[in-house]
Parts: sequence; C-alpha cells; structure tokens
Amino acid sequence: MTSIHIDHRISRLETRVTDIEEHYGETHLTLTRRVAGLEIVTGRSFALLMERLGVPPAEIAKTTVATAAEIDAVLEEDC
Repeated sequence: MTSIHIDHRISRLETRVTDIEEHYGETHLTLTRRVAGLEIVTGRSFALLMERLGVPPAEIAKTTVATAAEIDAVLEEDC
C-alpha cells in the first residue's frame, strides 16, 4: 500500500472512532439521567406507599415525574 492509501484508511478509521465515541457519550449520559430520574420517582412512590400504610410521612409524599434540575442535582451529589 502507498502512503496515500494508508492515510485514507486512517482517516476513515478516525471518523468511525469519533462517531462511536460521540454516540457512547450521549448514550451514557442519557442512561445515567434516566436512572437518576427513576431513583427519584421510586423514592417518592415508596414515601407515598408508607404514608398509605400509616407510617409517618417521608419528606416527599406526592409522586411526580422528576425534573431535569432534580436529576442534575442528584448527579452533582455523586461527583
């Protein structure tokens, strides 16, 4: 192979690696945010269940969907 062919193959490979890295990062962030949101909702659901069973209420008694700000706050606490 000539150096032109090698340069072309390396360029294509670099493009593919960049695409994979970008998609991995986006997917990882999306999954992390979804898990954090699910943890918040699970906590709220558990608090509501305990309240209905007569256990003194926890700090969150109403089940609602987690906001982006709440998810960000939970993720910041983990850092």
